[in-house]
Amino acid sequence: MPRIPNSKPLDSPRCDLRLPEAALRYRRTANPVLTTPQALGAINVTAWLYRDRNGVVGIQVNPNVTIAELARVYGPAATPDAEVGLHSEGLAADWFRTRPDLTVIQIFSERVPCFSMCAPMLRHYYPGVPWYYYYDSNSWRGNNGERIRRAGEILRSAYGV
Repeated sequence: MPRIPNSKPLDSPRCDLRLPEAALRYRRTANPVLTTPQALGAINVTAWLYRDRNGVVGIQVNPNVTIAELARVYGPAATPDAEVGLHSEGLAADWFRTRPDLTVIQIFSERVPCFSMCAPMLRHYYPGVPWYYYYDSNSWRGNNGERIRRAGEILRSAYGV
């Protein structure tokens, strides 16, 4: 059973634990398996809880697309500042953009949405929708109180893998 994630805002209702469970299930069934320490550190998975017009609830899961994967498929970026992966939150938001009959209820992302692109996008397009996350470089402490800064270590702990 995954741990209860952090929330933004702090006074949000409790995260629907089906979201981190869906993210972990995606990791366990993806090919190649995404539960290795390297994959936990490189891939961010997001799971969004939504409701359709008939009240049916569902979950949409999206991983990010890494810079390395984009370079493998399309070649290297023309300039260093163009070396950016596709963020899982942006991919999920685009999926919902094409499905206006769905209402987003909660957003879970393994990493806190980035402050430069994803957080502003979520605040603009999904105001009032709470976010939940595990990794924020300032939020995790080890058994001896030391700060854990690597996403892979934090996700291993949060998921118990």
